[in-house]
Amino acid sequence: MKFIEVQMYSVILSPDAFRLIMSSTLEAYAVPHGRNDDPNHYRPLETYGALWGYSVTRDGETIFHITAADIDSSAHRTPNWVRRKHEALCLKSGFYKRYNRELEYLGDFHSHPYSAEADGVRITARDVESQHCYRFSGTPGDDQSDSGDFADVKYLKEANFPYRIGFVATVYKMTKVVANPREEWLDGVSAIRFTYNGPDADETTRSFRCWLKAYIFPDETNTPASDNVVTLLCPSLGFLPCE
Repeated sequence: MKFIEVQMYSVILSPDAFRLIMSSTLEAYAVPHGRNDDPNHYRPLETYGALWGYSVTRDGETIFHITAADIDSSAHRTPNWVRRKHEALCLKSGFYKRYNRELEYLGDFHSHPYSAEADGVRITARDVESQHCYRFSGTPGDDQSDSGDFADVKYLKEANFPYRIGFVATVYKMTKVVANPREEWLDGVSAIRFTYNGPDADETTRSFRCWLKAYIFPDETNTPASDNVVTLLCPSLGFLPCE
């Protein structure tokens, strides 16, 4: 009998990258700004940025170290989608090649903001999770669609960017402060759920339920590797590599 070796993947999110991803996600979620600056009519926005780092492969496992992340300040943010600018990624790629040649472009992250009342429909944090709102939108492998997160992966690969990792950072503001919140893996170990208790834009302490979901794209398509071969590790949350 011939055994087929399964390729495994680990994604290690550095403390610096974690802080930038989540603080910018929370800012876009909670702080009125830009064209959406009216506190009385504010809706949480999505945000977007690139991921940088390096990878090593040994013993059938590829380990991606995300050491840096940045925010696309030129991206067009809305409550339902975010649109990056191609020129921004080209510019930053050149900058990293000049000043951080040891780092590679690995992919990107964007956020999914949810609140209890959105478009007249009331949802809970449990709804966000059970309806998989913390995952990519769209259909992987769909070559016809021009919308959704998987379609954007397809576009970047066709534009010759070596896109290998996609992150979604999802936030939902709880209606009550949660005491002693638990931090857990989801989707096998390819996603993490945690709760941040801290000041809202009005300086009132709130609980923000957060999800971080990692996707690996191992080839030239926009079809991700299965969740059961991907492990997301985040030292900031206590999810560490095992010896």
